[in-house]
This record gives sequence, structure tokens and C-alpha cells, in this order.
Amino acid sequence: NTLSLMKLRLFTIVCLFCYASQTQAQLSPGVKIGLNFSQIKGPSEEGPTDAALETTSNLTGFLIGPSFAYPFTDNFGIRGEFLYSKKGSKYTFTGPAVRSFVQDGDQTIVSTSGTKSIALQVTHNNLDIPLMLYARLGKVEVSGGAYLSMLFSKVADGEQIYEWENQDGSDGRIANTLTYNYNKDKFGEGDNAQSEIAYFNTAQTRKSTLPKTFGAYYDYNEDRGNLYKFVDYGLSAGASIYVSRSLFVGARLQYGLADLTNNNADQSKYERDDNGFLLFRNDKDLNYNIQVFAGFSLR
Repeated sequence: NTLSLMKLRLFTIVCLFCYASQTQAQLSPGVKIGLNFSQIKGPSEEGPTDAALETTSNLTGFLIGPSFAYPFTDNFGIRGEFLYSKKGSKYTFTGPAVRSFVQDGDQTIVSTSGTKSIALQVTHNNLDIPLMLYARLGKVEVSGGAYLSMLFSKVADGEQIYEWENQDGSDGRIANTLTYNYNKDKFGEGDNAQSEIAYFNTAQTRKSTLPKTFGAYYDYNEDRGNLYKFVDYGLSAGASIYVSRSLFVGARLQYGLADLTNNNADQSKYERDDNGFLLFRNDKDLNYNIQVFAGFSLR
């Protein structure tokens, strides 16, 4: 299964690095610095007309860290790296939505139907450990292998706008700041330092006061754990050009195989059950990442 495969890969990486540590005299140390153009991709929710409601696009981050190459011959060997790597994704949602408010004063529930739009920038701070076989062909080096990544800090920033029409024909609108810490936020939690008011009639005598800023799990009614998992892994391949004996520039593709999200906490933005509660999605959200970099390697 997936967990066993992940453990096997981790065990393989550890064994290979332990083996390399016994042959330090032959190790070639180096350093790498560059940029990530990453995206978290998964199936989009679909609206009543089967139109896609979600989009994702690349987030630009950076990477830096040491590398260690162990040559088998002058032109072939294995390389491992320990990279601090900032990755993530830009995310948008635009579509129909239903929202219930608790009215100030009498605490009655006001149900509305309208349109919701979300713009969110999700950022993960990672420790990437790629292990790559490489081959040198003159000044060109090609490489391929696997990577293991630990996702430490997982945060997001953005805005959510919800608009609807009240029973008296007046328009309702609230705009909330989204400040997420997926590791620390609690369900139902928001920042009450500032407020946003939803009005339900033209005279503005019926209203609901909400936090201006929502946490990652503000719309959850129970604790369902963290949305993002701690471990990512996948395949990796790339190429480099040596502009001198030790200095190189290159590019690499990371293709994630692990579902980054916890299905138990992956809340739908649109789909609801028969009782009107938002469903939780059983889908795969994968890491896709293009790296461009420069580096220095002793040979």
C-alpha cells in the first residue's frame, strides 16, 4: 500500500546516505540555490452546469541547501540533497454557495443563497531530500530519481467575498480576510479584533456580526484534524549544464505521488449533504513543481 511504499523509499534513502557516509573521501560536496514554480493540483469541484469552480496556478518560492555526490565512475554516480524549499499554490474558487448566519439579538438562524469567491495563496515550508542517479555527457548532466519532503509550516493568506439577495430585495455582501495556519488553527476559530457585519434588510436593523478574519477551519463544526499532511514524496528528473568544472545551472521537475490533503478535513466549498452541511472530499491533491537553480559542486 501507499504507506508501505513510502516507508520503503525512506528506508532506501537512509541506507544509501549511511553507505555514502562510510566513504567520505569519495564524496563531492556542493551547494544549490534556486526557485520553485509549484502548484497543488487536484480535481475541481463542478457547479450545476458541470463548470469547474476551482482553479490553481503556480506559486514562486525558493530553495537552498547542500548536496553530496558519490561518483561510481567519472561520468556516473548518485547525488543526495538537503534543501530548504518553499512551495505551495495559488487557489481560486468562484461559484454558488449557501451560508447561514446567527442574527444579532434574537440568535435566530438566517439562511441565504448567493455567490462565493475565494482567492488564496497557500505556502508550505519544506525540507526536500531528493536522491538522484546522474550521468555526465560532456558539459551536460541528466538525472532522475525520487524525493521525500517534510512539510513543516503550512499557511495561507487571501480573501473571501460572499454576496446574496435578501427577502426584501436588498443586496447582502461580506468580505473576509483569510489568514490560515493549518497546523495551529482550531475549528470555528476567527480573529475578533475586527468585525464584519452582514445586513439582512434595507433598514439594516437585522444583522449578524462576524469576525473580519477567518481561520483555516472557521466553517467547521468539529475538529477533523489538519488539512495538510506532513509527508510528500514522488518522482524527480532534470538536467544541468556545467559552465565551468564546478559551476552549473539547471532545471528539474518534481511529480508528486502522495495525496497532500487529509480527506477527513478536506471540506468542499460547494457540495452539501441532504442536511445542508458541506461535504468532505475524497480526492487526491498532488504536488507539481518545476525548479530552476544554480549550484557549485567540488569534483
